[in-house]
Amino acid sequence: MSDNNTLAQRGAQALSWNWAGGAARALVQFAAQVVLARLLGPEAFGQAAAVLLVVGVGWLVAEAGMGAALIQQAQLSDEDVGFALGRVLLMSMVVAVVVLLLATPIATLLGDTQAAPFVRAGALLIPLQALSNLPLSLMQRRFQAKRLQAIQVLSYLLAYGGVGVWMAWQGFGAWALLAAFAVQALFTLVACWLAVRHSLRPRWRGHRSLRDYGVTTLLANLVNWALESLDRVLVGRGWGTVALGEYALAASLARAPVTLLVGSLQPVAFASASRLQDEPERLARGYGAMLALGLVLTLPCFVFLAWHAQAVVGLLYGPQWQRAAAPFAWLCLGVPFFVMLALTGPVLRGMGAVAGETRAQLWVLGVLCALLWCVMGQAMAWAAAAVSAATALRALLMYRALRARVAMPAGTVWRAWHGGGVLALVVSGVTASVKVAASFTGLGPLPCALASAALSSLGCVFLLHWRARRLLGAELSQALLNRQGDSRAAAWLCHHLRLH
Repeated sequence: MSDNNTLAQRGAQALSWNWAGGAARALVQFAAQVVLARLLGPEAFGQAAAVLLVVGVGWLVAEAGMGAALIQQAQLSDEDVGFALGRVLLMSMVVAVVVLLLATPIATLLGDTQAAPFVRAGALLIPLQALSNLPLSLMQRRFQAKRLQAIQVLSYLLAYGGVGVWMAWQGFGAWALLAAFAVQALFTLVACWLAVRHSLRPRWRGHRSLRDYGVTTLLANLVNWALESLDRVLVGRGWGTVALGEYALAASLARAPVTLLVGSLQPVAFASASRLQDEPERLARGYGAMLALGLVLTLPCFVFLAWHAQAVVGLLYGPQWQRAAAPFAWLCLGVPFFVMLALTGPVLRGMGAVAGETRAQLWVLGVLCALLWCVMGQAMAWAAAAVSAATALRALLMYRALRARVAMPAGTVWRAWHGGGVLALVVSGVTASVKVAASFTGLGPLPCALASAALSSLGCVFLLHWRARRLLGAELSQALLNRQGDSRAAAWLCHHLRLH
């Protein structure tokens, strides 16, 4: 692992398998979500979303940052794994009991007093999810991406595509989503453990560095959870369970297309940054390449989705979900900043700079609270606009924290945003023209979206073929050239984009 070529090769292989597995998982998730949304409707989605908020913060506390600590540790022993297991077991039991005892007050806080039974069920899911993260983290540390992606795809297909859809069809409502979550967590726990077979003997004492890194990661995770979930808590309280279901679906739909990209890059970024802490120049080049790749792929796509939010939501989910279109459009505009944020965070954590990340996030949390408080009682789209604004601020502050640790080459961020920004302008120009033409010809929303997609794609492909190096940036262009010898995809891109 100390050899640079070996690390680069294993990272590239892991990234390739992450892409393949992420694509399969994204397709399965998308198909299952469409079916479940049509079967369940906004109210059941809102009830499940409220409970999963509790499960989300509960398993973060129970897991105590131990998964990330196992990945980040330079040298790992069986005693370290046993110590992590012991802490997770202890914290899981404590958190589950607390949630069980406070189920009714928690349901009231979430704005739905009838959700107490769901909250109690969620308490039982917390230990399962927390424990499953340990063997999963060990697989990430070992770059076992092929097997891990297979496990994640199969677990989602079995849980949501099988159990969840069947229970929704039978009329179980929100219980269908909670049961699917439980099946996925259990399958992941068993399958990942069989892949790594770590020690099952818990230990109550361990290295202080492991514990301290876990604590700082936990604090950062809790701040991240608040930033990612506070909007849903306030939407549930301010607009009700049905509105929460619509908002949760809009947020999930906005993030679904980017799950493949972020989910593929994050584990590789974290594991690689952990190994390259003493090589800041390589780390800076790799970060610039990843950021450019993420923004070139997401900026034009999500600008397109924001323009055609009503047509997309209506086509996928039907008329009962039309109120989700406006928040979906605003959330789409924040996704490119989310990509930047999602790539910067793992690099900071891999360098052990979790505290700097937490400080930056706390500032944004205060701003987000103020913005959401101001829009309470207004149209739900205002909450989505506030979240996108806060996401942009988070991304910029996180990059500032990274620059404090790594001397980034001048213009790194500009080069990363330049290519995607130019393509997004092409998409906006084409879409605006098509919509003007549609207003005179009576073209419907769906044909308008299809025409815009076709013309925008042609324009973006032409620009990439004509000015690939300028649009991709120096870091990404060089990374593709370096990888063309061991990656067919990189070789194909280098040839067709004329990067040689």
